[in-house]
Amino acid sequence: MLARQMCYLNKKASNFVFVAPRRFQQSYTTTTDQFTPVSIDVPWGKIEGKLWGSSDKQPILAVHGFMDNAGSFDDIAPLLTKNSSILAIDLPGHGLSSWLPRGIPYNEDMYAMALRMVVKYFDWNKVKLMGHSLGGMMCYNYTRIFPDETQFVVSLDSLAFMTDTIVNHSRRRTRAMDRYIELQNKLTDNPSYPEDVIIDKWLTGTVFQSLNVPTVKTLMIRGTKRKEDGTFYFTRDTCLRAVGFYSCYTLENLKEMTQLISCPYLVIKAMDTPHHDEFRYWGHIFDVLSKSSKDFRVFSVKGSHHVHMIEPETVAKHIIPFLQKHDA
Repeated sequence: MLARQMCYLNKKASNFVFVAPRRFQQSYTTTTDQFTPVSIDVPWGKIEGKLWGSSDKQPILAVHGFMDNAGSFDDIAPLLTKNSSILAIDLPGHGLSSWLPRGIPYNEDMYAMALRMVVKYFDWNKVKLMGHSLGGMMCYNYTRIFPDETQFVVSLDSLAFMTDTIVNHSRRRTRAMDRYIELQNKLTDNPSYPEDVIIDKWLTGTVFQSLNVPTVKTLMIRGTKRKEDGTFYFTRDTCLRAVGFYSCYTLENLKEMTQLISCPYLVIKAMDTPHHDEFRYWGHIFDVLSKSSKDFRVFSVKGSHHVHMIEPETVAKHIIPFLQKHDA
Protein backbone atom coordinates (compact mmCIF):
# COMPACT_ATOMS: atom_id res chain seq x y z
CA MET A 1 0.00 0.00 0.00
CA LEU A 2 2.89 2.39 0.70
CA ALA A 3 3.91 2.38 -2.96
CA ARG A 4 0.35 3.33 -3.88
CA GLN A 5 0.11 6.15 -1.36
CA MET A 6 3.52 7.81 -1.54
CA CYS A 7 2.73 10.06 -4.45
CA TYR A 8 -0.07 12.12 -5.90
CA LEU A 9 -0.24 14.65 -8.70
CA ASN A 10 -0.65 18.40 -8.70
CA LYS A 11 -1.39 19.75 -12.18
CA LYS A 12 -0.60 23.34 -13.05
CA ALA A 13 -1.39 24.07 -16.69
CA SER A 14 0.86 21.76 -18.73
CA ASN A 15 3.24 21.19 -15.81
CA PHE A 16 2.94 18.73 -12.97
CA VAL A 17 4.52 18.15 -9.60
CA PHE A 18 4.97 14.87 -7.75
CA VAL A 19 4.36 15.48 -4.04
CA ALA A 20 5.08 13.06 -1.21
CA PRO A 21 2.48 13.19 1.57
CA ARG A 22 3.67 15.40 4.45
CA ARG A 23 4.21 12.54 6.88
CA PHE A 24 6.84 11.11 4.51
CA GLN A 25 8.58 14.29 3.36
CA GLN A 26 11.20 14.47 6.10
CA SER A 27 12.22 10.82 5.94
CA TYR A 28 11.77 10.15 2.23
CA THR A 29 12.94 12.90 -0.11
CA THR A 30 13.79 12.51 -3.77
CA THR A 31 17.51 12.90 -4.46
CA THR A 32 19.78 11.54 -7.15
CA ASP A 33 20.18 8.23 -5.30
CA GLN A 34 16.63 7.93 -3.99
CA PHE A 35 13.26 7.52 -5.63
CA THR A 36 9.58 8.10 -4.98
CA PRO A 37 7.13 5.24 -5.65
CA VAL A 38 4.42 6.11 -8.17
CA SER A 39 1.13 4.31 -8.73
CA ILE A 40 -1.13 4.90 -11.75
CA ASP A 41 -4.73 3.73 -12.01
CA VAL A 42 -5.64 1.75 -15.14
CA PRO A 43 -8.83 -0.21 -15.95
CA TRP A 44 -7.28 -3.58 -15.05
CA GLY A 45 -5.57 -2.39 -11.85
CA LYS A 46 -2.34 -0.45 -11.34
CA ILE A 47 0.82 0.47 -13.21
CA GLU A 48 3.54 0.86 -10.60
CA GLY A 49 6.71 2.88 -11.07
CA LYS A 50 9.50 4.83 -9.43
CA LEU A 51 10.57 8.44 -9.92
CA TRP A 52 14.12 9.75 -9.71
CA GLY A 53 15.16 13.40 -9.88
CA SER A 54 13.40 16.72 -9.49
CA SER A 55 9.67 16.62 -8.84
CA ASP A 56 9.25 19.93 -10.70
CA LYS A 57 10.10 18.67 -14.18
CA GLN A 58 8.25 16.30 -16.50
CA PRO A 59 10.19 13.03 -16.32
CA ILE A 60 11.45 10.77 -19.06
CA LEU A 61 9.20 7.71 -19.19
CA ALA A 62 11.52 4.68 -18.96
CA VAL A 63 10.37 1.26 -20.19
CA HIS A 64 12.19 -1.96 -19.27
CA GLY A 65 12.78 -5.15 -21.25
CA PHE A 66 10.93 -8.46 -21.40
CA MET A 67 10.59 -10.15 -17.99
CA ASP A 68 12.50 -7.26 -16.33
CA ASN A 69 10.97 -4.39 -14.35
CA ALA A 70 11.53 -0.75 -13.41
CA GLY A 71 14.57 -1.81 -11.39
CA SER A 72 16.34 -2.12 -14.73
CA PHE A 73 17.04 1.62 -14.43
CA ASP A 74 18.16 1.64 -10.78
CA ASP A 75 21.83 2.09 -11.67
CA ILE A 76 21.64 4.44 -14.63
CA ALA A 77 18.77 6.73 -13.57
CA PRO A 78 20.72 8.51 -10.79
CA LEU A 79 23.44 9.32 -13.34
CA LEU A 80 20.94 11.15 -15.55
CA THR A 81 19.09 13.23 -12.98
CA LYS A 82 21.31 16.32 -12.81
CA ASN A 83 19.07 18.02 -15.37
CA SER A 84 16.42 15.35 -16.01
CA SER A 85 13.91 13.29 -14.08
CA ILE A 86 13.22 9.60 -14.76
CA LEU A 87 9.93 7.78 -14.24
CA ALA A 88 10.47 4.05 -14.77
CA ILE A 89 7.35 1.88 -14.84
CA ASP A 90 6.67 -1.81 -14.54
CA LEU A 91 4.89 -2.84 -17.73
CA PRO A 92 1.59 -4.72 -17.23
CA GLY A 93 2.29 -8.24 -16.00
CA HIS A 94 5.79 -7.29 -14.80
CA GLY A 95 7.24 -6.27 -11.45
CA LEU A 96 4.65 -4.77 -9.13
CA SER A 97 2.14 -3.81 -11.85
CA SER A 98 -1.18 -5.59 -12.21
CA TRP A 99 -1.52 -8.60 -14.49
CA LEU A 100 -3.91 -8.45 -17.41
CA PRO A 101 -7.25 -10.26 -17.00
CA ARG A 102 -7.18 -13.91 -18.04
CA GLY A 103 -7.77 -14.42 -21.75
CA ILE A 104 -6.05 -11.17 -22.81
CA PRO A 105 -2.52 -11.81 -24.14
CA TYR A 106 0.40 -9.40 -23.99
CA ASN A 107 1.43 -7.73 -27.25
CA GLU A 108 2.67 -4.44 -28.69
CA ASP A 109 -0.80 -2.88 -28.98
CA MET A 110 -1.56 -3.56 -25.33
CA TYR A 111 1.78 -2.07 -24.26
CA ALA A 112 1.18 0.99 -26.47
CA MET A 113 -2.20 1.43 -24.79
CA ALA A 114 -0.55 1.18 -21.36
CA LEU A 115 1.97 3.89 -22.28
CA ARG A 116 -0.83 6.03 -23.67
CA MET A 117 -2.75 5.71 -20.42
CA VAL A 118 0.29 6.86 -18.46
CA VAL A 119 0.63 9.89 -20.77
CA LYS A 120 -3.06 10.73 -20.40
CA TYR A 121 -2.94 10.20 -16.63
CA PHE A 122 -0.32 12.92 -16.28
CA ASP A 123 -1.78 15.09 -19.07
CA TRP A 124 1.54 15.39 -20.91
CA ASN A 125 1.43 17.24 -24.21
CA LYS A 126 4.51 15.38 -25.38
CA VAL A 127 6.22 12.35 -23.90
CA LYS A 128 9.95 11.76 -23.47
CA LEU A 129 10.83 8.09 -23.84
CA MET A 130 13.68 5.77 -22.92
CA GLY A 131 13.50 2.01 -23.40
CA HIS A 132 15.67 -1.07 -23.13
CA SER A 133 15.22 -4.20 -25.26
CA LEU A 134 11.46 -4.85 -25.50
CA GLY A 135 10.98 -1.42 -23.95
CA GLY A 136 12.96 0.15 -26.78
CA MET A 137 10.72 -1.56 -29.32
CA MET A 138 7.65 -0.33 -27.45
CA CYS A 139 9.02 3.22 -27.48
CA TYR A 140 9.58 2.91 -31.23
CA ASN A 141 6.04 1.63 -31.70
CA TYR A 142 4.51 4.39 -29.56
CA THR A 143 6.50 7.04 -31.41
CA ARG A 144 5.38 5.91 -34.86
CA ILE A 145 1.75 5.91 -33.62
CA PHE A 146 2.06 9.34 -31.95
CA PRO A 147 4.94 11.01 -33.81
CA ASP A 148 3.72 14.55 -33.10
CA GLU A 149 3.37 13.84 -29.39
CA THR A 150 6.84 12.39 -28.75
CA GLN A 151 9.61 14.79 -27.74
CA PHE A 152 12.53 12.36 -28.07
CA VAL A 153 13.51 8.70 -27.69
CA VAL A 154 16.54 7.00 -26.10
CA SER A 155 16.73 3.33 -27.14
CA LEU A 156 19.10 0.96 -25.33
CA ASP A 157 20.29 -2.04 -27.38
CA SER A 158 17.02 -2.08 -29.27
CA LEU A 159 15.13 -0.32 -32.02
CA ALA A 160 12.35 -1.68 -34.25
CA PHE A 161 10.54 -5.00 -34.34
CA MET A 162 12.08 -8.14 -35.77
CA THR A 163 11.23 -8.78 -39.40
CA ASP A 164 9.26 -11.92 -40.20
CA THR A 165 7.46 -13.87 -42.90
CA ILE A 166 3.78 -14.78 -42.87
CA VAL A 167 4.63 -18.49 -42.74
CA ASN A 168 6.96 -18.20 -39.73
CA HIS A 169 4.65 -15.78 -38.00
CA SER A 170 1.67 -18.10 -38.44
CA ARG A 171 3.58 -21.01 -36.93
CA ARG A 172 4.63 -18.90 -33.96
CA ARG A 173 1.09 -17.70 -33.44
CA THR A 174 -0.16 -21.30 -33.42
CA ARG A 175 2.30 -22.22 -30.69
CA ALA A 176 1.58 -19.02 -28.75
CA MET A 177 -2.16 -19.59 -28.60
CA ASP A 178 -1.87 -23.15 -27.38
CA ARG A 179 0.86 -22.19 -24.93
CA TYR A 180 -1.25 -19.36 -23.52
CA ILE A 181 -4.23 -21.67 -22.94
CA GLU A 182 -1.94 -24.25 -21.34
CA LEU A 183 -0.42 -21.68 -18.95
CA GLN A 184 -3.80 -20.18 -18.13
CA ASN A 185 -5.24 -23.59 -17.26
CA LYS A 186 -2.30 -24.30 -14.96
CA LEU A 187 -2.51 -21.03 -13.03
CA THR A 188 -2.17 -21.65 -9.31
CA ASP A 189 0.11 -20.12 -6.71
CA ASN A 190 3.52 -19.45 -8.22
CA PRO A 191 6.12 -22.05 -7.22
CA SER A 192 8.76 -20.74 -4.84
CA TYR A 193 12.49 -21.44 -4.72
CA PRO A 194 15.48 -20.91 -2.44
CA GLU A 195 17.30 -17.64 -3.17
CA ASP A 196 20.23 -19.27 -4.97
CA VAL A 197 17.88 -21.29 -7.19
CA ILE A 198 15.69 -18.35 -8.22
CA ILE A 199 18.82 -16.28 -8.96
CA ASP A 200 20.09 -19.06 -11.20
CA LYS A 201 16.71 -19.32 -12.94
CA TRP A 202 16.79 -15.59 -13.65
CA LEU A 203 20.38 -15.72 -14.88
CA THR A 204 19.83 -18.62 -17.26
CA GLY A 205 16.35 -17.58 -18.36
CA THR A 206 17.25 -14.05 -19.44
CA VAL A 207 17.63 -13.34 -23.15
CA PHE A 208 21.33 -13.55 -24.13
CA GLN A 209 22.06 -14.45 -20.45
CA SER A 210 23.43 -10.93 -20.07
CA LEU A 211 22.80 -10.37 -16.35
CA ASN A 212 25.05 -11.08 -13.37
CA VAL A 213 24.19 -11.84 -9.75
CA PRO A 214 24.17 -8.20 -8.53
CA THR A 215 21.86 -7.06 -11.34
CA VAL A 216 19.54 -10.02 -10.78
CA LYS A 217 19.29 -9.08 -7.11
CA THR A 218 18.37 -5.54 -8.20
CA LEU A 219 15.58 -6.86 -10.41
CA MET A 220 14.44 -9.22 -7.65
CA ILE A 221 13.43 -6.28 -5.46
CA ARG A 222 10.35 -5.77 -7.66
CA GLY A 223 10.40 -9.06 -9.53
CA THR A 224 10.12 -11.49 -6.63
CA LYS A 225 8.48 -11.78 -3.24
CA ARG A 226 9.77 -13.65 -0.24
CA LYS A 227 7.55 -16.10 1.61
CA GLU A 228 7.60 -16.76 5.33
CA ASP A 229 9.64 -19.92 4.77
CA GLY A 230 12.45 -17.87 3.17
CA THR A 231 11.82 -18.99 -0.42
CA PHE A 232 11.05 -16.61 -3.28
CA TYR A 233 8.50 -16.57 -6.10
CA PHE A 234 8.27 -14.45 -9.27
CA THR A 235 5.78 -11.57 -9.27
CA ARG A 236 5.47 -11.46 -13.08
CA ASP A 237 2.56 -13.03 -14.91
CA THR A 238 3.23 -16.64 -15.90
CA CYS A 239 1.33 -16.05 -19.15
CA LEU A 240 4.15 -13.77 -20.35
CA ARG A 241 5.90 -17.01 -21.29
CA ALA A 242 3.41 -17.43 -24.14
CA VAL A 243 5.37 -15.34 -26.64
CA GLY A 244 4.26 -14.90 -30.23
CA PHE A 245 1.27 -12.54 -30.05
CA TYR A 246 3.03 -9.74 -31.90
CA SER A 247 2.16 -8.63 -35.43
CA CYS A 248 4.05 -9.68 -38.54
CA TYR A 249 6.33 -6.95 -39.90
CA THR A 250 8.37 -7.06 -43.10
CA LEU A 251 11.37 -4.85 -43.69
CA GLU A 252 9.29 -2.68 -46.00
CA ASN A 253 6.64 -2.32 -43.26
CA LEU A 254 9.29 -1.16 -40.80
CA LYS A 255 10.85 1.29 -43.20
CA GLU A 256 7.47 2.84 -43.91
CA MET A 257 6.64 3.01 -40.18
CA THR A 258 10.00 4.60 -39.44
CA GLN A 259 9.35 7.38 -41.95
CA LEU A 260 6.66 8.63 -39.56
CA ILE A 261 9.21 9.32 -36.81
CA SER A 262 10.62 12.84 -36.77
CA CYS A 263 11.68 13.46 -33.16
CA PRO A 264 15.32 13.30 -31.93
CA TYR A 265 16.34 9.65 -31.57
CA LEU A 266 19.35 8.16 -29.75
CA VAL A 267 20.28 4.48 -30.13
CA ILE A 268 22.97 2.80 -28.03
CA LYS A 269 24.00 -0.67 -29.18
CA ALA A 270 25.85 -3.21 -27.04
CA MET A 271 28.71 -4.73 -29.05
CA ASP A 272 28.59 -8.11 -27.31
CA THR A 273 24.89 -8.75 -27.90
CA PRO A 274 24.43 -11.48 -30.55
CA HIS A 275 21.77 -9.49 -32.37
CA HIS A 276 24.32 -6.73 -32.98
CA ASP A 277 25.25 -8.67 -36.13
CA GLU A 278 22.03 -10.58 -36.68
CA PHE A 279 19.71 -7.58 -36.97
CA ARG A 280 20.78 -6.81 -40.54
CA TYR A 281 17.68 -4.68 -41.03
CA TRP A 282 19.00 -2.18 -38.45
CA GLY A 283 21.13 -0.58 -41.13
CA HIS A 284 18.04 0.04 -43.27
CA ILE A 285 16.12 1.49 -40.32
CA PHE A 286 19.12 3.68 -39.48
CA ASP A 287 19.12 4.99 -43.04
CA VAL A 288 15.45 5.99 -42.77
CA LEU A 289 15.82 7.55 -39.31
CA SER A 290 18.85 9.55 -40.42
CA LYS A 291 16.53 11.30 -42.88
CA SER A 292 13.28 11.48 -40.88
CA SER A 293 14.61 12.29 -37.39
CA LYS A 294 15.55 15.84 -36.42
CA ASP A 295 18.61 14.51 -34.60
CA PHE A 296 19.50 10.83 -35.03
CA ARG A 297 22.51 9.47 -33.15
CA VAL A 298 23.94 5.95 -32.83
CA PHE A 299 26.67 4.79 -30.46
CA SER A 300 28.15 1.32 -29.92
CA VAL A 301 29.48 0.47 -26.48
CA LYS A 302 31.45 -2.49 -25.19
CA GLY A 303 29.20 -4.76 -23.19
CA SER A 304 26.28 -7.17 -23.22
CA HIS A 305 22.54 -6.65 -23.61
CA HIS A 306 22.12 -5.33 -20.05
CA VAL A 307 25.16 -3.05 -20.25
CA HIS A 308 23.06 -0.15 -18.90
CA MET A 309 22.85 -2.09 -15.62
CA ILE A 310 26.33 -3.59 -15.51
CA GLU A 311 28.28 -0.58 -16.86
CA PRO A 312 25.83 2.32 -16.38
CA GLU A 313 28.53 5.02 -16.60
CA THR A 314 29.55 3.77 -20.05
CA VAL A 315 26.01 4.21 -21.33
CA ALA A 316 25.21 7.40 -19.42
CA LYS A 317 28.09 9.33 -20.96
CA HIS A 318 26.38 9.04 -24.36
CA ILE A 319 22.91 9.84 -23.03
CA ILE A 320 23.82 12.95 -21.03
CA PRO A 321 24.83 15.16 -24.00
CA PHE A 322 21.66 14.13 -25.84
CA LEU A 323 19.53 15.10 -22.83
CA GLN A 324 21.42 18.37 -22.36
CA LYS A 325 20.29 19.32 -25.86
CA HIS A 326 16.76 17.92 -25.93
CA ASP A 327 15.65 17.90 -22.28
CA ALA A 328 16.89 21.32 -21.23
